[in-house]
Amino acid sequence: MTDFCIDLVSPHSNGASLIYTVVYGLPDLLFLLFLGWRFMPSMRKLQHQESHIMTTYYVFLWVVGLLNLLRCFALVAEAQQSSPFLLNVLWLMTRFGLVMLEVSVVVFLLQGYLTSGREALVRTLWMSGAYAAFENLVSMGYIFGARVPLFLFWQGGGNDMSWRKWEVWLAHTLLFMVVYALILILPYTKWRDRLPAKPSFYRYIVVLFTVNLLAALGAILLGCEIGAGYCVYGLASFLYYSIYPPLLYITFLAEFFSDDEGLDMDMMYYSEMKDAGYFDESHEEF
Repeated sequence: MTDFCIDLVSPHSNGASLIYTVVYGLPDLLFLLFLGWRFMPSMRKLQHQESHIMTTYYVFLWVVGLLNLLRCFALVAEAQQSSPFLLNVLWLMTRFGLVMLEVSVVVFLLQGYLTSGREALVRTLWMSGAYAAFENLVSMGYIFGARVPLFLFWQGGGNDMSWRKWEVWLAHTLLFMVVYALILILPYTKWRDRLPAKPSFYRYIVVLFTVNLLAALGAILLGCEIGAGYCVYGLASFLYYSIYPPLLYITFLAEFFSDDEGLDMDMMYYSEMKDAGYFDESHEEF
C-alpha cells in the first residue's frame, strides 16, 4: 500500500508513472469532456452576458485542465529519462495556473462590489499572478538551483523524505490554511457583507481547507521520515489536482451557465457577481 501511495506523490519508474497518469488523468479527462460537451451553450451565454470575469475563469479552467492532462501524459514519456526537464516545466506551469486560480478567487471576492468588473478583474489577475509567479520562482530555485526534486524522486535513488523538499509544501499549505480559516471566521465579524451569502461558497472554502490540512499533515510526517505520510499527502494531492477544477466550476460557474436568460447584466462588479448568484439579498444559513 505504501508503494502505491509513493507513486501518487513522486512517481519514479515507468510503471509508477502509468499508474499516476491513469489516477490523475482520468478525472481531468472526464472534466474536459464535460466542458467540451457544454462548450457551445457556454460560449453563447458568455457572449450574451459579456462577463469578463466569468469568461476569464472559464478560459483558465480549459488551460489548467489541458496542462494537467499534458503533464500526466508527459510523465510516461519522461519516465525513462535521467533528467525530466520538460516534466518539471509542465508541472510548474500547471501549478502556476492552479495557484493563480485559487488565489484569484479569494482576492476577487474580498474586493467587494465597489469597483467595475473590468477593474476588479485586472487587479485580481495582477495580484494572483504575482503570487503564483513568486511561488514558481521559489520552486524553480529549489528544483534547478538547489537540485531538490519537489515533484519527483531523485533519478536513480536518493532520500525523498527530506525537510529540504517538504518544508516547501508545508509552508504553502499552512499559508493557505490560515487564509481559508480567516475566511470562515469573517461571517462572524463586521466584514461579513464582503463575502457571498451562498452556502456553496463556504463549502468550497471548507473543502480546500481540509485538503490543505491533509497536505500539511502529510508533509510533516514525510519531513519526519514517516512513510505513512505518503498516503496522507498522496490523498491530498489527488483531491487537489482532480477535484479543484470541477469544484471551481460547480461553485462559481454552474449557476452562471444555467438556462436563465432573463438576467439583466451591466458592467458593475456587483452586478456580475449577483448575476452569478453570489450576493443574494436573503442570507442563507451555512
